[in-house]
Amino acid sequence: MSTSILMPAPTNLSEPNFDPGTIRSLNRSDRTVLVIGGGIAGSTAAAILAQAGWVVTLIEPAATHAQHVAAALTPVISSDDNARSRLSRLGAMLADQYWRGLPAQIGTPCGALQLQRPPGAKRVQDLHAQVQTLNKPDWARAVDRNQASELAGLELPRGGIWYPGGWLIRVGQLIEVLQRVPGVQCVEAAVAQMRQVADQWQALDGTGEVIAQSGVAVLANAFDVVGLLRRSALESVLGQCKRLPALHRLAGEVTLLPSALLAGGPRCIVGGDGYVLPAVDGWCVSGGTYVRDALMAQCSAAGRQANLERAQALLGLSFTQASGLPQPLELPGWAGWRAVLPGRLPAIGKLPGVRDLWVFTAGASRGLTWSVLGATLIRDALADRLSSIEPDLQQLIAP
Repeated sequence: MSTSILMPAPTNLSEPNFDPGTIRSLNRSDRTVLVIGGGIAGSTAAAILAQAGWVVTLIEPAATHAQHVAAALTPVISSDDNARSRLSRLGAMLADQYWRGLPAQIGTPCGALQLQRPPGAKRVQDLHAQVQTLNKPDWARAVDRNQASELAGLELPRGGIWYPGGWLIRVGQLIEVLQRVPGVQCVEAAVAQMRQVADQWQALDGTGEVIAQSGVAVLANAFDVVGLLRRSALESVLGQCKRLPALHRLAGEVTLLPSALLAGGPRCIVGGDGYVLPAVDGWCVSGGTYVRDALMAQCSAAGRQANLERAQALLGLSFTQASGLPQPLELPGWAGWRAVLPGRLPAIGKLPGVRDLWVFTAGASRGLTWSVLGATLIRDALADRLSSIEPDLQQLIAP
């Protein structure tokens, strides 16, 4: 990783102070789990369940994040510290605690800046006032232009909010580390259908052959969760869910910009309208686009141009081909699908009407934020363990 320094870690990540409780019972004789989907959610769930003593089979069709160089976890706040903000903060805290125990190559706690939008822009909020009302300086504090520039190591056009808890994650490396946790067996296959035989969930391929089976199944296959339930004749389960039937997908892409073009790139995450990440192997990730009604998730000239303009606006730079910028079509990038629900909160929990079938999807643009939180929720529920996630917050993300 070519970021030049590590920014200070958050000084207090203990709030909200929940008692995680203790395991009350472990009466299961079958400690096997199927996890469908090998992205961030599925791989995190597989690793955390395996570390809790479960034997996990992780089924993924292909390494869909192989070219996804880096992504960011940036906390979210609100002036009234509403339930969404509290849930996001807890997710960021749990992720921070877990990632600090993983090998360093998965990423760095570099911190994140959210810049104040310029006057006349859409959805302008007074970020300074928002932080003052929240009054959690260890979590988020206002910074002026000079302070923001010092944190980023670049001359930025505006100040905003500084989040010490921001993380840069190297997505491919994170998934690789998670999938290598002892107790996780990875199987490359496409699951066409699920069926329950006695007390076992079976994953079937397109020919009807059993890929694997386990006592518990977790569907973490993003937008295809709904399709898989329908192909598995589990429409009645879907019909009992309040939120999951509204699941849809949005295409999006990120673009890689040469860090040399950005004066080496920022030392921390810089966000606002989009984001720019610290350099990884000589490239800074700029993103991200949202494309509705797309037939394919693909890198496009329009997407590259939009991400290029985002980087220029956020970093206060102006560059052209004359300054060494490659042609937009020559810029590498990564495109993928976001699974999204109205309100942009994930769906994590047990599916109604069936035994031991769980769902973990709809991470939208904050899959990293929800990854450890979702895996922790499922792990604790399977162990009949008092959760660190308050009941009202669990209800927000119930499927």
